[in-house]
Amino acid sequence: MKTKEDKKELTLMFIPGADKRVIRFKIPRISLYAVPSAAALVILGFSLTIYVQNTSHRSTTEQLTETFTGQEKQLTEQLMLKDSELEKLQIELIDLSKQAEQFKSKLEEIRKLENKISPGTAVSSGKSTAPPPSSLPDVGGTEMPVGTREMNELAAQTKSNLSGMIGDIDGLLVQLTESERKLEEARRLKRITPTIWPSDSRTVTSGFGVRQDPFNGRPNVHTGLDIDGELNDPVYAAADGTVTAAGYDSQHGNHIRIDHTRGIETEYLHLNKMEVQTGSTVRKGQIIGRVGTTGRSTGTHLHYEVHKNGTKINPSPYLISDRKDDN
Repeated sequence: MKTKEDKKELTLMFIPGADKRVIRFKIPRISLYAVPSAAALVILGFSLTIYVQNTSHRSTTEQLTETFTGQEKQLTEQLMLKDSELEKLQIELIDLSKQAEQFKSKLEEIRKLENKISPGTAVSSGKSTAPPPSSLPDVGGTEMPVGTREMNELAAQTKSNLSGMIGDIDGLLVQLTESERKLEEARRLKRITPTIWPSDSRTVTSGFGVRQDPFNGRPNVHTGLDIDGELNDPVYAAADGTVTAAGYDSQHGNHIRIDHTRGIETEYLHLNKMEVQTGSTVRKGQIIGRVGTTGRSTGTHLHYEVHKNGTKINPSPYLISDRKDDN
Protein backbone atom coordinates (compact mmCIF):
# COMPACT_ATOMS: atom_id res chain seq x y z
CA MET A 1 0.00 0.00 0.00
CA LYS A 2 1.55 3.21 -1.19
CA THR A 3 1.91 6.05 1.24
CA LYS A 4 1.62 9.69 0.51
CA GLU A 5 5.37 9.99 0.51
CA ASP A 6 5.61 7.36 -2.24
CA LYS A 7 3.08 9.23 -4.37
CA LYS A 8 5.03 12.45 -4.20
CA GLU A 9 6.75 13.36 -7.39
CA LEU A 10 9.76 15.41 -8.22
CA THR A 11 9.79 17.87 -11.09
CA LEU A 12 12.97 18.41 -13.08
CA MET A 13 13.14 21.54 -15.14
CA PHE A 14 15.54 22.25 -18.09
CA ILE A 15 15.73 25.87 -19.26
CA PRO A 16 17.46 25.88 -22.67
CA GLY A 17 17.55 29.69 -22.92
CA ALA A 18 15.71 32.94 -22.22
CA ASP A 19 13.54 32.66 -25.32
CA LYS A 20 13.12 28.89 -25.20
CA ARG A 21 10.38 26.84 -23.70
CA VAL A 22 11.08 25.30 -20.30
CA ILE A 23 11.11 21.51 -20.32
CA ARG A 24 9.75 19.73 -17.27
CA PHE A 25 10.09 16.12 -16.19
CA LYS A 26 8.31 14.49 -13.35
CA ILE A 27 9.82 11.51 -11.73
CA PRO A 28 8.74 9.49 -8.70
CA ARG A 29 10.49 10.32 -5.43
CA ILE A 30 11.61 6.71 -5.11
CA SER A 31 13.97 7.26 -8.07
CA LEU A 32 16.27 9.12 -5.72
CA TYR A 33 17.00 5.78 -4.05
CA ALA A 34 16.77 3.48 -7.05
CA VAL A 35 19.36 5.24 -9.22
CA PRO A 36 22.19 5.29 -6.64
CA SER A 37 21.44 1.68 -5.77
CA ALA A 38 21.66 0.68 -9.41
CA ALA A 39 24.89 2.60 -9.79
CA ALA A 40 26.26 0.91 -6.71
CA LEU A 41 25.34 -2.50 -8.12
CA VAL A 42 27.03 -1.70 -11.40
CA ILE A 43 30.20 -0.56 -9.61
CA LEU A 44 30.10 -3.67 -7.42
CA GLY A 45 29.73 -5.94 -10.43
CA PHE A 46 32.57 -4.18 -12.22
CA SER A 47 34.79 -4.49 -9.15
CA LEU A 48 34.00 -8.22 -8.81
CA THR A 49 34.83 -8.72 -12.47
CA ILE A 50 38.17 -6.96 -12.06
CA TYR A 51 38.95 -8.96 -8.89
CA VAL A 52 38.19 -12.27 -10.61
CA GLN A 53 40.34 -11.31 -13.59
CA ASN A 54 43.18 -10.18 -11.33
CA THR A 55 42.96 -13.42 -9.31
CA SER A 56 43.04 -15.50 -12.49
CA HIS A 57 45.91 -13.44 -13.91
CA ARG A 58 47.91 -13.75 -10.68
CA SER A 59 47.35 -17.52 -10.57
CA THR A 60 48.43 -17.87 -14.19
CA THR A 61 51.46 -15.64 -13.55
CA GLU A 62 52.48 -17.70 -10.52
CA GLN A 63 52.18 -20.93 -12.50
CA LEU A 64 54.23 -19.51 -15.35
CA THR A 65 56.78 -18.10 -12.90
CA GLU A 66 57.07 -21.45 -11.14
CA THR A 67 57.48 -23.25 -14.46
CA PHE A 68 60.05 -20.70 -15.65
CA THR A 69 61.91 -20.83 -12.32
CA GLY A 70 62.14 -24.62 -12.55
CA GLN A 71 63.45 -24.45 -16.11
CA GLU A 72 65.83 -21.64 -15.20
CA LYS A 73 67.16 -23.67 -12.25
CA GLN A 74 67.65 -26.68 -14.47
CA LEU A 75 69.44 -24.59 -17.10
CA THR A 76 71.54 -22.92 -14.41
CA GLU A 77 72.58 -26.30 -13.02
CA GLN A 78 73.50 -27.48 -16.50
CA LEU A 79 75.47 -24.31 -17.14
CA MET A 80 77.22 -24.67 -13.79
CA LEU A 81 78.14 -28.26 -14.68
CA LYS A 82 79.47 -27.13 -18.05
CA ASP A 83 81.34 -24.26 -16.41
CA SER A 84 82.80 -26.69 -13.88
CA GLU A 85 83.98 -29.03 -16.63
CA LEU A 86 85.33 -26.11 -18.63
CA GLU A 87 87.10 -24.71 -15.59
CA LYS A 88 88.63 -28.10 -14.86
CA LEU A 89 89.83 -28.35 -18.44
CA GLN A 90 91.22 -24.85 -18.29
CA ILE A 91 93.10 -25.67 -15.08
CA GLU A 92 94.50 -28.81 -16.71
CA LEU A 93 95.59 -26.80 -19.72
CA ILE A 94 97.15 -24.13 -17.47
CA ASP A 95 99.13 -26.84 -15.64
CA LEU A 96 100.08 -28.28 -18.99
CA SER A 97 101.27 -24.87 -20.14
CA LYS A 98 103.34 -24.44 -16.98
CA GLN A 99 104.93 -27.84 -17.45
CA ALA A 100 105.65 -26.98 -21.06
CA GLU A 101 107.44 -23.83 -19.89
CA GLN A 102 109.37 -25.88 -17.33
CA PHE A 103 110.25 -28.36 -20.04
CA LYS A 104 111.47 -25.52 -22.26
CA SER A 105 113.48 -24.05 -19.38
CA LYS A 106 115.06 -27.43 -18.62
CA LEU A 107 116.04 -27.84 -22.27
CA GLU A 108 117.67 -24.41 -22.20
CA GLU A 109 119.66 -25.42 -19.12
CA ILE A 110 120.74 -28.64 -20.81
CA ARG A 111 121.71 -26.72 -23.93
CA LYS A 112 123.86 -24.31 -21.89
CA LEU A 113 125.52 -27.15 -19.98
CA GLU A 114 126.13 -29.06 -23.18
CA ASN A 115 127.76 -26.00 -24.73
CA LYS A 116 129.97 -25.62 -21.67
CA ILE A 117 130.97 -29.28 -21.68
CA SER A 118 131.33 -29.59 -25.47
CA PRO A 119 131.76 -26.11 -27.02
CA GLY A 120 130.37 -25.87 -30.53
CA THR A 121 127.66 -28.47 -30.01
CA ALA A 122 124.07 -27.97 -28.97
CA VAL A 123 121.24 -30.12 -27.71
CA SER A 124 118.31 -30.48 -30.05
CA SER A 125 115.47 -28.12 -29.16
CA GLY A 126 112.98 -30.93 -29.53
CA LYS A 127 111.29 -29.39 -32.57
CA SER A 128 110.44 -32.05 -35.07
CA THR A 129 110.37 -31.44 -38.78
CA ALA A 130 107.32 -32.77 -40.56
CA PRO A 131 108.18 -35.54 -43.00
CA PRO A 132 107.63 -34.90 -46.71
CA PRO A 133 104.13 -35.76 -47.98
CA SER A 134 105.43 -38.81 -49.80
CA SER A 135 106.60 -40.37 -46.53
CA LEU A 136 103.32 -39.87 -44.63
CA PRO A 137 101.60 -43.17 -43.71
CA ASP A 138 98.26 -44.14 -45.21
CA VAL A 139 95.55 -43.41 -42.65
CA GLY A 140 91.75 -43.11 -42.52
CA GLY A 141 88.66 -43.35 -40.33
CA THR A 142 85.30 -41.74 -39.66
CA GLU A 143 85.03 -38.19 -38.42
CA MET A 144 83.91 -37.81 -34.79
CA PRO A 145 83.88 -34.55 -32.81
CA VAL A 146 86.08 -34.42 -29.71
CA GLY A 147 84.15 -34.18 -26.45
CA THR A 148 85.05 -32.86 -23.03
CA ARG A 149 85.96 -36.33 -21.75
CA GLU A 150 88.43 -36.90 -24.57
CA MET A 151 89.98 -33.47 -24.02
CA ASN A 152 90.34 -34.16 -20.29
CA GLU A 153 91.96 -37.53 -21.01
CA LEU A 154 94.32 -35.96 -23.55
CA ALA A 155 95.30 -33.17 -21.16
CA ALA A 156 95.83 -35.64 -18.31
CA GLN A 157 97.93 -37.95 -20.49
CA THR A 158 100.01 -35.09 -21.84
CA LYS A 159 100.53 -33.76 -18.33
CA SER A 160 101.64 -37.20 -17.18
CA ASN A 161 104.05 -37.53 -20.10
CA LEU A 162 105.50 -34.09 -19.48
CA SER A 163 105.89 -34.85 -15.78
CA GLY A 164 107.83 -37.98 -16.65
CA MET A 165 110.03 -36.13 -19.12
CA ILE A 166 110.70 -33.33 -16.64
CA GLY A 167 111.73 -35.95 -14.10
CA ASP A 168 114.09 -37.50 -16.64
CA ILE A 169 115.48 -34.09 -17.51
CA ASP A 170 116.04 -33.30 -13.84
CA GLY A 171 118.09 -36.47 -13.53
CA LEU A 172 120.01 -35.60 -16.69
CA LEU A 173 120.61 -32.08 -15.39
CA VAL A 174 122.09 -33.52 -12.21
CA GLN A 175 124.44 -35.66 -14.28
CA LEU A 176 125.34 -32.79 -16.58
CA THR A 177 125.87 -30.46 -13.63
CA GLU A 178 128.20 -33.02 -12.05
CA SER A 179 129.95 -33.44 -15.40
CA GLU A 180 130.28 -29.68 -15.68
CA ARG A 181 131.71 -29.52 -12.17
CA LYS A 182 134.22 -32.24 -13.02
CA LEU A 183 135.06 -30.51 -16.29
CA GLU A 184 135.59 -27.19 -14.55
CA GLU A 185 137.79 -28.91 -11.99
CA ALA A 186 139.74 -30.59 -14.79
CA ARG A 187 140.16 -27.24 -16.52
CA ARG A 188 141.30 -25.66 -13.25
CA LEU A 189 143.81 -28.44 -12.66
CA LYS A 190 145.05 -28.01 -16.20
CA ARG A 191 145.49 -24.28 -15.65
CA ILE A 192 147.51 -24.75 -12.44
CA THR A 193 149.61 -27.68 -13.69
CA PRO A 194 152.90 -26.64 -15.41
CA THR A 195 152.40 -28.56 -18.66
CA ILE A 196 153.78 -26.10 -21.24
CA TRP A 197 157.32 -25.27 -22.30
CA PRO A 198 158.50 -22.08 -20.54
CA SER A 199 160.21 -20.75 -23.69
CA ASP A 200 159.88 -20.93 -27.45
CA SER A 201 163.02 -23.04 -27.70
CA ARG A 202 162.79 -26.83 -27.41
CA THR A 203 166.55 -27.41 -27.25
CA VAL A 204 167.70 -28.82 -23.90
CA THR A 205 171.43 -28.21 -23.39
CA SER A 206 171.65 -29.92 -20.00
CA GLY A 207 169.22 -32.36 -18.45
CA PHE A 208 168.06 -33.09 -14.91
CA GLY A 209 170.30 -35.24 -12.68
CA VAL A 210 173.97 -35.91 -12.01
CA ARG A 211 176.41 -34.16 -14.37
CA GLN A 212 179.90 -32.69 -14.46
CA ASP A 213 179.89 -29.14 -13.16
CA PRO A 214 180.80 -26.75 -16.03
CA PHE A 215 182.75 -24.48 -13.71
CA ASN A 216 184.83 -26.86 -11.54
CA GLY A 217 184.52 -30.14 -13.43
CA ARG A 218 183.30 -32.06 -10.36
CA PRO A 219 180.16 -34.20 -10.34
CA ASN A 220 177.09 -32.44 -9.03
CA VAL A 221 173.32 -32.64 -9.20
CA HIS A 222 171.65 -30.48 -11.83
CA THR A 223 168.24 -29.63 -10.35
CA GLY A 224 166.49 -28.54 -13.53
CA LEU A 225 166.65 -28.29 -17.31
CA ASP A 226 168.85 -25.84 -19.21
CA ILE A 227 166.91 -24.71 -22.30
CA ASP A 228 168.83 -22.89 -25.02
CA GLY A 229 167.72 -19.41 -26.08
CA GLU A 230 168.73 -16.02 -27.39
CA LEU A 231 169.13 -12.94 -25.24
CA ASN A 232 165.72 -11.47 -24.30
CA ASP A 233 163.69 -14.35 -25.72
CA PRO A 234 160.36 -14.44 -23.82
CA VAL A 235 159.97 -16.67 -20.77
CA TYR A 236 156.43 -17.91 -20.02
CA ALA A 237 154.71 -18.95 -16.81
CA ALA A 238 154.22 -22.70 -17.08
CA ALA A 239 150.88 -22.52 -15.21
CA ASP A 240 148.54 -20.20 -13.32
CA GLY A 241 149.92 -19.16 -9.97
CA THR A 242 151.28 -16.52 -7.63
CA VAL A 243 154.82 -15.14 -7.76
CA THR A 244 156.46 -15.93 -4.41
CA ALA A 245 159.93 -14.67 -5.30
CA ALA A 246 161.31 -12.27 -7.89
CA GLY A 247 164.89 -11.16 -7.19
CA TYR A 248 168.61 -11.62 -7.71
CA ASP A 249 171.42 -13.60 -6.13
CA SER A 250 174.86 -14.65 -7.32
CA GLN A 251 173.88 -18.28 -7.95
CA HIS A 252 170.48 -17.89 -9.61
CA GLY A 253 170.94 -14.44 -11.11
CA ASN A 254 167.60 -12.81 -11.83
CA HIS A 255 165.10 -15.50 -10.92
CA ILE A 256 161.35 -15.96 -10.46
CA ARG A 257 159.55 -18.60 -8.39
CA ILE A 258 155.80 -19.27 -8.85
CA ASP A 259 153.49 -21.20 -6.53
CA HIS A 260 150.84 -23.18 -8.43
CA THR A 261 149.18 -24.67 -5.28
CA ARG A 262 148.85 -28.37 -4.48
CA GLY A 263 152.55 -28.33 -3.52
CA ILE A 264 153.74 -27.53 -7.08
CA GLU A 265 156.19 -24.68 -7.77
CA THR A 266 158.23 -23.67 -10.80
CA GLU A 267 161.42 -21.58 -10.90
CA TYR A 268 163.06 -19.63 -13.76
CA LEU A 269 166.76 -18.72 -13.42
CA HIS A 270 169.47 -16.57 -15.11
CA LEU A 271 166.93 -14.09 -16.54
CA ASN A 272 168.03 -10.90 -18.21
CA LYS A 273 164.79 -9.13 -17.22
CA MET A 274 161.92 -9.82 -14.84
CA GLU A 275 158.48 -8.55 -15.84
CA VAL A 276 156.57 -9.54 -12.69
CA GLN A 277 156.99 -8.81 -9.00
CA THR A 278 156.60 -10.80 -5.81
CA GLY A 279 152.89 -11.20 -5.09
CA SER A 280 151.84 -10.92 -8.74
CA THR A 281 149.17 -13.29 -10.03
CA VAL A 282 150.12 -14.81 -13.37
CA ARG A 283 148.27 -16.78 -16.01
CA LYS A 284 149.50 -19.83 -17.85
CA GLY A 285 151.48 -18.71 -20.92
CA GLN A 286 151.96 -15.15 -19.63
CA ILE A 287 155.38 -13.57 -20.30
CA ILE A 288 157.11 -13.17 -16.95
CA GLY A 289 160.70 -12.41 -18.01
CA ARG A 290 163.42 -12.56 -20.66
CA VAL A 291 166.20 -15.10 -21.30
CA GLY A 292 169.63 -13.98 -20.07
CA THR A 293 172.86 -15.17 -18.53
CA THR A 294 172.88 -13.62 -15.08
CA GLY A 295 174.24 -15.44 -12.02
CA ARG A 296 176.20 -18.69 -12.28
CA SER A 297 175.82 -19.20 -16.04
CA THR A 298 178.13 -19.87 -18.99
CA GLY A 299 175.82 -18.33 -21.62
CA THR A 300 172.30 -17.25 -22.53
CA HIS A 301 169.82 -19.92 -21.59
CA LEU A 302 166.86 -20.57 -19.26
CA HIS A 303 167.36 -22.81 -16.24
CA TYR A 304 163.89 -24.22 -15.47
CA GLU A 305 162.92 -26.15 -12.30
CA VAL A 306 159.82 -27.91 -10.97
CA HIS A 307 159.40 -28.37 -7.20
CA LYS A 308 156.93 -30.81 -5.67
CA ASN A 309 156.29 -30.46 -1.93
CA GLY A 310 159.65 -28.73 -1.58
CA THR A 311 161.62 -31.34 -3.55
CA LYS A 312 163.14 -30.48 -6.93
CA ILE A 313 162.02 -33.04 -9.50
CA ASN A 314 162.64 -33.69 -13.20
CA PRO A 315 160.60 -31.17 -15.22
CA SER A 316 160.64 -33.29 -18.40
CA PRO A 317 157.42 -35.28 -17.68
CA TYR A 318 155.55 -31.98 -17.31
CA LEU A 319 156.61 -30.62 -20.71
CA ILE A 320 153.71 -32.15 -22.66
CA SER A 321 152.29 -29.30 -24.77
CA ASP A 322 153.10 -26.05 -26.51
CA ARG A 323 151.81 -22.77 -25.20
CA LYS A 324 149.39 -22.22 -28.11
CA ASP A 325 148.11 -25.80 -28.09
CA ASP A 326 147.36 -25.68 -24.37
CA ASN A 327 144.90 -22.76 -24.60
